[in-house]
Amino acid sequence: MPTIKIKAGSITNLTDARYFSAWEVEWLGFNLSEGEENAIAPMQLAAIREWVEGPKIVGEFSLSPKEEILHYVAELQLDAVQVGMFTDLATVMDLSYQLPVIKEIVVEKTTTAGDVEFMLTHFAPHVTYFLLNFDKGGFSWEQVQKGEILNVQVLQDFCQNFPILLGIGVAASELKSMLELLQPVGLNLLGGEEEKIGVKSFDDVDEIFEHLSLG
Repeated sequence: MPTIKIKAGSITNLTDARYFSAWEVEWLGFNLSEGEENAIAPMQLAAIREWVEGPKIVGEFSLSPKEEILHYVAELQLDAVQVGMFTDLATVMDLSYQLPVIKEIVVEKTTTAGDVEFMLTHFAPHVTYFLLNFDKGGFSWEQVQKGEILNVQVLQDFCQNFPILLGIGVAASELKSMLELLQPVGLNLLGGEEEKIGVKSFDDVDEIFEHLSLG
């Protein structure tokens, strides 16, 4: 069992859902934004949910209006929602009265520490967690250490002052030292495509979970 909270995001198949459930992750996230990469049909999510138990189910939304999100919350009995970078404060506030909200902040090459701090401060009273997403820009922990994208001190400060889930590329061998240094609330790991139905290699993720379990 991992020693910190884990959200498995962008789940598209039962193989991933069962795998992450077996590792006792906190959340399974499903992208319900139609037309996006790794999006899943609502009925497929409902079918997968019948086969897994334990993790909380998170609906992931990019720019969906509040009414659509709440429709899926009710229809699919979602335990939490993750909203996109550009979801406005009013929508987040309204959703937060209904269930826990995870607010995604995508870190890009031009993103400054001030940009991130503004978002964190602005939304903090109304969200349960932030997902600080370096993965979408293809950025790694190594680049943070080199100061190529934000820097270690800035990220350490954010994790100390806000409930941060980190989505960032990191070698399994460096995971423990990164977590000890930053102390985020948790990590966001990604699902992916099956090689064929029911068949997938989890070697890389296995290594990450083994390091997490050793704590």
